[in-house]
Amino acid sequence: MTHFHGAQVLLLSALVACGSASDSAKVSSAPTDAGVEDAGALDGWDREVAQVPLADEDPAPDVVQVTLEARVSNVEIEPGQSVELWTYNGSLPGPLIRAQVGDKLRVHFTNLLPEPTTIHWHGLEVPADMDGAGVDQGIVAPGDSFDYEFVVPHAGTYWYHPHVNSSAQVWRGLYGALVVDDATQPELGAETVLVLSDISFEADGVITSPESNGSLGDFFGREGHILLVNGRVLPTLRARNGDALRLRVINAAVSRYFLLQVDGHLLTRVGGDGGLLARPEARPEVLLVPGERADIVLVPNGKVGSTLLLRAAPYSRFLCGAACGQEESLLEIAIVTGQGRAPALPSTLRAIPALDMGDAIAQDIDFTQGKVKGDPVLGINGQAYPENPFELHALVGQTQLWNVGNATDYDHPFHLHGFRFQVLTRDGSAPEVAEWKDTLNIPARSRAQIGVQFDDRPGMWMIHCHILDHAKIGMMGMLHLTR
Repeated sequence: MTHFHGAQVLLLSALVACGSASDSAKVSSAPTDAGVEDAGALDGWDREVAQVPLADEDPAPDVVQVTLEARVSNVEIEPGQSVELWTYNGSLPGPLIRAQVGDKLRVHFTNLLPEPTTIHWHGLEVPADMDGAGVDQGIVAPGDSFDYEFVVPHAGTYWYHPHVNSSAQVWRGLYGALVVDDATQPELGAETVLVLSDISFEADGVITSPESNGSLGDFFGREGHILLVNGRVLPTLRARNGDALRLRVINAAVSRYFLLQVDGHLLTRVGGDGGLLARPEARPEVLLVPGERADIVLVPNGKVGSTLLLRAAPYSRFLCGAACGQEESLLEIAIVTGQGRAPALPSTLRAIPALDMGDAIAQDIDFTQGKVKGDPVLGINGQAYPENPFELHALVGQTQLWNVGNATDYDHPFHLHGFRFQVLTRDGSAPEVAEWKDTLNIPARSRAQIGVQFDDRPGMWMIHCHILDHAKIGMMGMLHLTR
């Protein structure tokens, strides 16, 4: 049985020396007081969740070459409980891919699944024939291979997943993280990557059908009973009291929203979909919708021997009131020693100039709903993909102002393939902190204005709700970009 309740997400991150999940964290060079340990994470602090990046198969300094294989594998979700999943390289999530800004990324991909698939590079500005949407780049049939190759232009936290039968394939386990580093950016803390997802399986260990509950499952969006962090149930980070932890958090769930909280602590958001924000933003909770990412700095503050919980608080993404679920724990942060000391974050993280909207062409985009033969149909501007898809047109070099609205009674995460955008207003108010986005929650009966500037990458680009069950039943359209 599928539960349709709202959600939560993990976020934690840094103020000190920055290290990858696979390396020992660097130690802050800041002076310490007598009796105060160096700030910086303990050795092995993220051992339970750390992902080792895929080995680079090319010795060239500006090329990262890796191999990915989509295949059916048995994965242990809980001790003694294995589930047959669709995986990248046999793991859940798929292996971490790591590159530097300006690197050429080359991915040798082979499909050993029983149905066609692709890889979509969520948030990356790639050529249209590398986007993996099954439009300009065809699908990869069972037994076939395809080489993805493109330059990674911007630092940030991204992820990859299929875009053929995507709601079912992501539900079955096909997703992984991709991080693009930039040595010129400030070090913000001991770092790890956290991929959030959920799963349901039956008593015999068989994953719950991605078609469970039929059209109602599609309409409400399927959520699993078990919440996972890097494929694990309630893993533990080991922290020194006062350490600065930088968590790169990805919401890879099909439908679930994660509202992240840690009691008595602020979560300082330093990055989002498109890399660093203009400045840090401290808040008591961080909402991550499907497809969205956040870089979060958390400084644990508690007694030695105590444990903090990163929790997913209830969130109502549709009109369900108290039925929207309960608070659930995602991650334990065990304070095993102290006292560390985290230096202050810089007041400015990077410059993000505002887009020039003077000659921008306005477009209206609205999430809508209706019925066909009694079944719910979701769409954009009253049109449902693929029979009657919503279409936009743009020219290379244009800037457009999109008025994105939600005419339904349910939240929808708006996602644009291949390009990033700036949020200009939400219900008439400008955002407090400038950032680049590719995924944006549009709450029920609300509107946002976003600015998009199109560089020279013509092709067909998808626009859709990133509740993948919603995209499946029509809430998807196409952007035609031409010269």
